[in-house]
Amino acid sequence: MTPIKTQTVRLDRDWKVQAYDGREAIPDAVHRHDFDDAEWLAIEVPGDVHAALLAHGRIEDPYYSTNDQACLWVEKKTWVYRTVFDSPEGKETAGVLLELEGLDTLAEVFVNGESVAVSDNMFLPLAVELSGKLKDRGNVLVVRFDPVVEYAAKQDVSRFWAKINYERIWLRKCATNFSWDWSPRIVTVGIWKEARLKVVHAARLEHLHFKTLSIGPDRAEVEVEAEVRHRCSDMRLTAETILRGRDGEVRHETEVTDGRIKVRFTVDQPALWWTFDHGEPFLYALTVNLKADGAIVDTATEEVGIRTIEVSLRSESGSPRFTFMLNGKPIYAKGGNWIPAHNFIGAVPDERYEDLVTLSREANMNMLRVWGGGVYEKAAFYRACSRQGLLVWQDFMFSCSEVPDYDEAYMASVRKEIVANVKALRSYPCIAIWAGNNESQAIHSEKMRYRSDTRFYGAKIYHEMMPELLEKLDPTRLYWPSSPWGGNDPNGFDEGDTHNWAVWAGDVYPRHYGEGFKMDVSPYGISYRRYADDTSKFSSEFGIHGSTVKETLRRTIPEGELYYGSFEVDYRNKDFEPEKATITMAGYTGLPRDLDEYIDFSMLCQAEGLKFGVEHFRRRKPENSGSLIWQLNDCWPGISWSMIDYYLFPKASYYYARRFFHPLLLSFKEDGGRISVWMTNDSYEQYEDTITVGVRNSFGHPIYEQTFEVRVAPNSSAQIVEYSAEEAEWRLGVINKRAHFMFARSARDDVYDNHFFFAEHKELRFGPCRLQVSYEERPEGIVVSIETDTFARFVKLECPVDHTMFSDNYFNLLPGERRTVLATNRKGTDFAPGDISVGALNASKNRT
Repeated sequence: MTPIKTQTVRLDRDWKVQAYDGREAIPDAVHRHDFDDAEWLAIEVPGDVHAALLAHGRIEDPYYSTNDQACLWVEKKTWVYRTVFDSPEGKETAGVLLELEGLDTLAEVFVNGESVAVSDNMFLPLAVELSGKLKDRGNVLVVRFDPVVEYAAKQDVSRFWAKINYERIWLRKCATNFSWDWSPRIVTVGIWKEARLKVVHAARLEHLHFKTLSIGPDRAEVEVEAEVRHRCSDMRLTAETILRGRDGEVRHETEVTDGRIKVRFTVDQPALWWTFDHGEPFLYALTVNLKADGAIVDTATEEVGIRTIEVSLRSESGSPRFTFMLNGKPIYAKGGNWIPAHNFIGAVPDERYEDLVTLSREANMNMLRVWGGGVYEKAAFYRACSRQGLLVWQDFMFSCSEVPDYDEAYMASVRKEIVANVKALRSYPCIAIWAGNNESQAIHSEKMRYRSDTRFYGAKIYHEMMPELLEKLDPTRLYWPSSPWGGNDPNGFDEGDTHNWAVWAGDVYPRHYGEGFKMDVSPYGISYRRYADDTSKFSSEFGIHGSTVKETLRRTIPEGELYYGSFEVDYRNKDFEPEKATITMAGYTGLPRDLDEYIDFSMLCQAEGLKFGVEHFRRRKPENSGSLIWQLNDCWPGISWSMIDYYLFPKASYYYARRFFHPLLLSFKEDGGRISVWMTNDSYEQYEDTITVGVRNSFGHPIYEQTFEVRVAPNSSAQIVEYSAEEAEWRLGVINKRAHFMFARSARDDVYDNHFFFAEHKELRFGPCRLQVSYEERPEGIVVSIETDTFARFVKLECPVDHTMFSDNYFNLLPGERRTVLATNRKGTDFAPGDISVGALNASKNRT
């Protein structure tokens, strides 16, 4: 008899949900197929209870006004999911497996009234054998979710140290559910990943793993492994491995041995996977056919990349480095820190992941860091990064707290979590590094100052369990115990990666391990100019707050409260020390007088500050090999450190990032009165150009101008010219620091100009400019042409239509220049010239 192939039946329909006041209130009848659930709410799986309640009008939109406060009752309820299904065909002779990829969080699973599984870990998939438990028709699947807040309230947290919240310490759950300094408290619950039945007649494949062992001049050695679960021991099991590329395919047949397949082979003239900025992120199609007595009984497929990834921790001379090496070549990592894409994590559509990754790539980012206070993201995120050529720094889900590493049950759950998630993610070519936690090691210094029990609870996980498991599960990538990590202090500049919160937060560096945190929250103490003191090797987290766009505020704030200083505007800002925005603006832009000025000033502070920091870090390459900004995105429509807001409207900092993350970067450096001009070349080719450096006044009149023939070696940074303090006086002309500026301009079309101001923005005296704007509708979008009569500072284009993008935005414009900007809509939504507004910080109200 020919073996039957393994079948997968998705359980994504006809789910309903209901709330109860505790387990005892749940009627036994919910487990009967004829139970009347007409009053229950239909709910999507994967999904989230909050999303279902919102869809049915049972809660108001928690993102509008202060409605999130009216949703807190949800976290106190016991929630019951329920569906009825018929048994798949052939169950009598097959094994039936119930797979639940993600349950959030304290859950018990029942099939026909029988408890079949218990879960207490949001990050751990469940697989339950149902053979002998199913009827032909009317099987009832019930999942009960108990309130995590009740469980958390009973736990002893007295010995631990944490930031933000202590409820989460004993829970393996998304930490930001309990609020963060950019997120409201929305404690989610539900089946947040896929649910399915798997019908296994003979055998099935699990945990397909593709890895690149080595790359040579004209060939690569790769290895494919998978686990095999079989029911019939008398069948001969083999596996056919097929790797398809653009020029053909490679096939290999191998025996299944001890429940595993393993085949190693070479690929001639391989198409390598690169980050998009260094080449093509080519993906091969990998297929493994499992055969029983020659017949295919299961198939697994993956998109895989042939590439090697390492982190060089020492230079050739032995000095500390932290440089990612892709296919043997050093890359400079540029990007942002990724937080959950929505507070309703289970309800995030795949399209949102695709959109955010696309926006990242279009801003010249080649790496995203999945921050340890969120979740191991859904497959859609990692697929998008792999397809579009972005690397991923992957934290494990521990952040800013200690955890009970002495508790046997907790540790057993964490061990399973690590194994499951590494196996799920390791074949994605985008994954570049595993990091044990976010800042948990660093904040231990704070505990050592205040507590008599100075033990670091969590050390057994990050320094024993994780490295031991990863050595077996994925030896191809670096395991890094924490982020930040390195040197005497986990957040020191001397080694490893660093999180710079001198800027904005006022942290004082350097610090030795065990010393308490020192703070300087003066205007200078939190100024972005302190980035110039940062000599770190890899800047994996640094950021500055900035307002969202006005359209986002309009959508979420009652009209009468839409003014600067209102309670509702302040409510959008979850920062624990919001006065730092005022201090920052007071030092750079001056204080705003109304909401429009607040939006412009805070955006300018964020954009210019991040520009200053990234330019500093990139000039230092290879001493510094990475700049990952905090943060890329938002989970709700708030005012935060993000570059892209909740509605996917890019802030000014996003458009600045397009320029300061460009592979070819012109920048200015000021040091003790000396001013120098630099070119940073991230490409693998020599850079040649003619650079013009000059000084002008706000009317465009030249004060000084000189050209330089420039050659910069591949993947390096070089100074073009330096003016000492003395030279500046006679060579650059008489400088009016409030009305003059320097510029650096390339003769090439693929390099952005840059400007240097001699004073803070609030001290500049550039007269009002008159912008001349014209529009032309074309098939590809709307072309906006802009000219100005005097220097125009921070020219911005705005459109309230979702997904409208501009080819450039938030730029300076000189008199005599004409800037042409293409406006497009990523989703093809219609918009018109009348939807686009154009302004500048110093624009007069009259515009032609």
